Amino acid sequence: MIRTGLVAVAMLSAAPAFAADTPVVAQARAEAQALVAREALIEELGGMGAVDQATRVTFLKARKTASPEDREALDAIWAEHYEPIDRKHTERLKTLLAGRGWFTPEEVGQRAADGAFHIVNHSPDLAFQKEALAKMEPLVAEGRGPSGYPNLYDRIAEQEGRPQRYATQRARCVDGRHAMPDNVEDPAGLEKRRAALGLQTMPEYLKGLDNLYGRCDPPKAG
Repeated sequence: MIRTGLVAVAMLSAAPAFAADTPVVAQARAEAQALVAREALIEELGGMGAVDQATRVTFLKARKTASPEDREALDAIWAEHYEPIDRKHTERLKTLLAGRGWFTPEEVGQRAADGAFHIVNHSPDLAFQKEALAKMEPLVAEGRGPSGYPNLYDRIAEQEGRPQRYATQRARCVDGRHAMPDNVEDPAGLEKRRAALGLQTMPEYLKGLDNLYGRCDPPKAG
């Protein structure tokens, strides 16, 4: 027994030590540890974003071919059931975003980053939208901003009574089809601004609105 134990000890002492991580492995290990540390954040952002999108897909499917009268009833359903979700998500995202920069795909993955953007884009809180937009702008300057940044910029401009920069909001309704908004700054430079941020041309964009929303309703008089 003693001899066996001595042999085992000798074998263990002779075993080679594990080599240190190569730079590639060390980087992968550090990234894995950082990702695991952000697991709860990633799941929360992605989950809230999935709910945000599910509510809109469900609602728009019902609204697309509804009559004007039914659309009024559907809008009331939206206000009762879905607007509270937007408010709840807004308050939670405020907490998660406090004291830090905007969420990037490199940090939380594309799904969670998109989820965070959907929440702020649909938030009823203008002050919070402006705060989030300011956090996105350094990324936009680096070419790493959220793809929906133009939508949020225009939403804020609309609410503040300023012209839109990218023509992403409140298209006009002409003969039941979506048309170019009439409150756009420097219309001659619009396509260039849209192209710089990877947006479709306006004709392509408006066709997409028709496909997504169906017939548009002109604004009611008065």
